Amino acid sequence: MKILSVDDHPLFREAVKGVLHQLSPEQIQIIEASSCEEALELCLTHTDLDLIVLDFELPGMDGLSGLCQLRGCQPATPIVMISATEDRITIMQAIEQGAKGFIPKSSSADVMLSALQLVLSGGVYLPMAVMDVASPSKPASSQMSGSNGNFNLTPKQMDVLQVLAKGKSNREIAHHLGMAENTVRVHVRAILSFLGVANRTEAGYAAMQNGLLVSE
Repeated sequence: MKILSVDDHPLFREAVKGVLHQLSPEQIQIIEASSCEEALELCLTHTDLDLIVLDFELPGMDGLSGLCQLRGCQPATPIVMISATEDRITIMQAIEQGAKGFIPKSSSADVMLSALQLVLSGGVYLPMAVMDVASPSKPASSQMSGSNGNFNLTPKQMDVLQVLAKGKSNREIAHHLGMAENTVRVHVRAILSFLGVANRTEAGYAAMQNGLLVSE
């Protein structure tokens, strides 16, 4: 496994490196860059990256611009943003522009490890700060009309939605709710249809916007 870590602070790169080495029992090669420009040069050399971990606050470049440039260089490689900010709008902008995860620097090593494992398994990680607060103007309800107007979410589907919105995989949802994984898949398809969205990230965002998430 080959991972590119981009951060201008050597001490934080060392901390991230310690987490990255726990991702796989296989040998992990970690390539480091201290700027987006250096990262872009490395992306041209290392075309087989499995993951890019990108600091949002790099000097000389807006974080979203850096994300877009790296995505253009390696469109198939998942990129996870790491940032001191926990601003909801900034986080959702990063996800909408292609980041597969956004990890606040205040997160513990265990949370960071779980987030990176989720992304490597094909999921999208959003911090709890984004998903835990429902829209105050739209109370959480299972009575919202679906995109085709023909059905509402069942209580079980609402349960699945709450966990899905936290970036969990079908297997993790099944374990958390005591369901069969195939049953979770059926519920997820129904939720996507209900919300009129194409993927799980859009489902979490749409659920938040429509006040369907219940804070714990």
